[in-house]
Amino acid sequence: MPETEAGVQLEHFIAHVRLLLEGKTMEGLDAWAKRFSELGQISQFEVCQYLANAIRTADLPKHGLGVVRYAEGWLYDRMGRWQDALKAYTASLAAFQQAGIPLDAVLVIQIGSIYQDQGDWPSAADAFQQALAVAASDRHTRALVLNNLGGLALLRDDPDAAQHYYAEARELLRDNDQRNFAAATAGLAATLLDRGQPQQSQDLQLECLAIFQSLGDTHGVGSAIGGIATAQLYAGHPREAIHNYELALQIFLQTADHVRTTKTLGNLALAHQELDECDMALEYLAQAVEGYREIGDRHGEAVSLVNLARLHHRNNDFAAAKAASSTAESVCEQYGFLQELRRLPPDMD
Repeated sequence: MPETEAGVQLEHFIAHVRLLLEGKTMEGLDAWAKRFSELGQISQFEVCQYLANAIRTADLPKHGLGVVRYAEGWLYDRMGRWQDALKAYTASLAAFQQAGIPLDAVLVIQIGSIYQDQGDWPSAADAFQQALAVAASDRHTRALVLNNLGGLALLRDDPDAAQHYYAEARELLRDNDQRNFAAATAGLAATLLDRGQPQQSQDLQLECLAIFQSLGDTHGVGSAIGGIATAQLYAGHPREAIHNYELALQIFLQTADHVRTTKTLGNLALAHQELDECDMALEYLAQAVEGYREIGDRHGEAVSLVNLARLHHRNNDFAAAKAASSTAESVCEQYGFLQELRRLPPDMD
């Protein structure tokens, strides 16, 4: 994108910063973030990089540091630079507190999401519960926190809690926010899949797909297609699942969405494994391991390494299985995912 267009976005950002500081709320920055997303630039690394650097030197009103660091975090988060994002969000919280601006639940949600993406689930849970307390009287923000708590509950193998969180979020969002209502619906679909109900899950993902298509949300469309594929895989239709995973993968590659690209590569590996297409499965799984490592998702890396060891073992390549198992053990022990070690092949743990 030409620098002049990025400059226009910077001007919009500064204008919304001024609104934010005058009102001492997050309205200004939220409006800027929404505009940035609507223009389809959420995954354009170069633009994010340009803005992240430019806003730090912008001539902002008094107490602007908190807003600038928040915007940095928001941009770095979407670039997959989670350590930088976490530092920026944390600095933003401190700056807001120093300026006397009330704690904002959305900012705490962002911090919790980064902890979750890095596999630090206890810290993520603490952040989400803090956000829930801050948003107690705000129905919409409360629903956003519930969506995040639902996702964390799924990761922690607690489908009862996940279903409760997502159901409550759907009720709060149904009539006022279709985008996040679809996100809650997708979470509920994943929960039903975890409970062994693939057809019901697919029906909900189709509902999500229709909403995201009506909103023109490319990322949402890709995610819904991927969700449909996962339901098909669980229902015993791996060939149909591969077709939809490949559609989703193309969307995520085109939009430079490294996180969803990596997760889809892992899912493609599982689908090809179901068809005994081990070479294809190994190729996709190796890419997924590297992808998780690059984006800093240690839990995803650990799961993929264990899957890689299992697949090599199934393919009678015991040397490769041992090597993958050794790396998996190191990652699981370092980051606390000891439960994954139970899935290693016999005599490999």
